Amino acid sequence: MMLPGSLLVMVFILVPDFVLLQNCPPPCECISTTVYCNMTGITNVPSDLPINTETLYIGNNPIKFVAKTAFVGLDKLAWLDFSGNNFKESSIEKGALNIPSLLVLDLTQNSFITIPQELPPNLIRIYFYYNPITTLKATSFVNHSTIQFLYLDNTQLNKIEDHAFDPLVNAVEIDLAFNKLVDGSFGPMTFVKNQKLINLGFRFNNLKTIPDTSNFPVSLQSLDFVGNKIKIIPAYAFRTLTNLTSMAFWQGEINDIENNAFYGLHKLSYLDMMQDHVSSITNLTFNGLTGLQNVFLDLNNISKIEPGAFQSTRSIQQLWLGSNKLTSLVPEVLNKTFVPQLSALFIDDNPWICDCHLRWLRQKMDDEPNVIQDPHLIVCSGPPKVTGKAWDSLQPNDFVCADRKINTSTV
Repeated sequence: MMLPGSLLVMVFILVPDFVLLQNCPPPCECISTTVYCNMTGITNVPSDLPINTETLYIGNNPIKFVAKTAFVGLDKLAWLDFSGNNFKESSIEKGALNIPSLLVLDLTQNSFITIPQELPPNLIRIYFYYNPITTLKATSFVNHSTIQFLYLDNTQLNKIEDHAFDPLVNAVEIDLAFNKLVDGSFGPMTFVKNQKLINLGFRFNNLKTIPDTSNFPVSLQSLDFVGNKIKIIPAYAFRTLTNLTSMAFWQGEINDIENNAFYGLHKLSYLDMMQDHVSSITNLTFNGLTGLQNVFLDLNNISKIEPGAFQSTRSIQQLWLGSNKLTSLVPEVLNKTFVPQLSALFIDDNPWICDCHLRWLRQKMDDEPNVIQDPHLIVCSGPPKVTGKAWDSLQPNDFVCADRKINTSTV
């Protein structure tokens, strides 16, 4: 009997999955072309894995050794999760990972102290979190030029030898977060060969100064120094990185941003310096940031912002100044000529003195609805008549100076 065309299509679609399920080795589970053997207690890689397996999760098992023949016949295997197996250098036999189709390898939470030299020949992405590696050697990646995404977070890394990353000519992301890198842990030419690099992360290391970036790849778009011990961002520190669009320094120790620190970064649109120790912003702090759209300066110690501080940043849309030590602000700081695209201003949790000098800012709340965010959280610290009152309960004419003529001008 002939089946309708639509039923024929359904049969051809379902057959591969049916075959896969029928050949799923217990205690593993198979769904489509993904096989789940993780946390099953197996001590060896199953010898009868479905030949059309594309993704294999086999982590968190007491597997002690992976034989050279473990994956023979798995010509479609593209993703292999080997995390949490306590592997070390001798755990994987030479040739076991010689799988041309394998593009992603997860070796997280193992016991490697070096980068394995026997990796898949076409590997693109490797996860190496939580391995006790302390040094990247000049030969660590000599056989792995195909790697594009390298994740070395949460290891014990404290030294990167010269030329260690030279073979990674195709790398677009290198993440070195939560390690023990200090000033001098790597040289100024460390990333000079990685001319396709887009994202570079040093989050939560122990750097005290900004590294020499003059030989960092000009291709970089994102640079992350979150949670380090850097205190000063020097003038012209990133002048050659003209393609940067995002930088992050939050939860660090920065207390001084020198004038022209970000000069040359015309494409930078996102700058996060939340929860640092910055105390003042001059009219040259953000000089050159013509493309800046979002800047986070909340949870700092800012008590002074000079007039014209944002004169270069005419693309700013969101400005976060909450939880600082601002008592007043002059109109020239937020002149609409400087910030014509400002759509969200956060100024809550500052010790505002709500007198005539700040009346213009309270008036702005009425003139440009929705720009000043959370007015119920913006509370006056003085004068006594308005102390403790939130801005949404006050009117501009409540902002007065005793025995002085009120300046009613607005921006």
